[in-house]
Amino acid sequence: MSIIDRYVLKHFLRYAIICLGVSIFIYVVINLFDNLGTFLGKNATATDIAIYYLYLMPSYAILLIPVASMIAVFLVFGIMTKNREMLVLKTSGLSIDRLFKLLLMTGVVIAVGTFIFQETVGVWAQTRLIEHEQERINRRPRREEIWRRNFFYYGENNWIYSIKKYDGRISTMDDVVLWQTSAQNKITRRVDAPHGRFDGIWVFENATVRQFDSLGHETVAKYGMLQMPELREKPADFLKRIHPPEEMNFLQIAAFVNKRQRAGQDVSKEKVELNYRFSYPIVTLVLLLITLPISVVLRRGGIAVGLGISIGLSFLFWGFIQSSRAYGVAGILSPVLAAWLPNIVFAGFGIVLILRAPR
Repeated sequence: MSIIDRYVLKHFLRYAIICLGVSIFIYVVINLFDNLGTFLGKNATATDIAIYYLYLMPSYAILLIPVASMIAVFLVFGIMTKNREMLVLKTSGLSIDRLFKLLLMTGVVIAVGTFIFQETVGVWAQTRLIEHEQERINRRPRREEIWRRNFFYYGENNWIYSIKKYDGRISTMDDVVLWQTSAQNKITRRVDAPHGRFDGIWVFENATVRQFDSLGHETVAKYGMLQMPELREKPADFLKRIHPPEEMNFLQIAAFVNKRQRAGQDVSKEKVELNYRFSYPIVTLVLLLITLPISVVLRRGGIAVGLGISIGLSFLFWGFIQSSRAYGVAGILSPVLAAWLPNIVFAGFGIVLILRAPR
């Protein structure tokens, strides 16, 4: 790496980190002012409020990394233009393509780092944020659930449970209906029982079992005591809190989608979220494609103009992303297209700008 490459890269990373820190600080201050009355009304301590924002910062960082990278590009090239460094580099025969490639490769590294950070620290912090808000801000101590009523549970091996009452203290369930579905999402087996208990394996009393073949023919059998070792769910599984997609990594979301999909549930929102987990880190790279060719043609007042362009592009891109996600959740767009369409459109625009940028 040449001296010029190191110079540009060092300043880009420095400005990106500074812009990210300032942006997070502004977001935190705005959020604090919006919610200060709520915090005081709930008698939250200063320590609890500080911890709340500490857990909130990773999500803000993930959101603002593309914006910070974009502003950093305008700062680097704006300052170089103001100091006539760009003119010197061009007259010395340096191709601007070299700097483009350097920062685009840096954008790839940032995108990969954003994805890893999002799936580890981001998910962990979001879970802790919700728990902290419930326990320390809203003053609702977490209590261990020992029973549940009227719920469905989606188990392993395509089993679906409908349970009227579940008692975790003695590991029993009442008024149970179980369905087993095929890969084609058709019911192949149904079990009805007034009572079930866990005794190393699940055992159901006075159970009625219906088998359905490929032609839809039904076979009925009754059992005074039915043992079902094929059920892999343990008593504690039925008491676990179901996490929203925001608290899951992409592997957990994929498993959740597969399980719900086999049960015939609508998982449009989760599918969009799963694809969005991969598409959002690429936003940094897409915005760099647009920002780089614009930054090298700005003259006087380039930094201020670049800041305005950054804010405008951020709002436009974010609005496009949210609209596309809404269409995906509504089923108007496929989940893949809903998550990737903004990137495709803006990347195409950026490639055109790169190709037309003056050398």
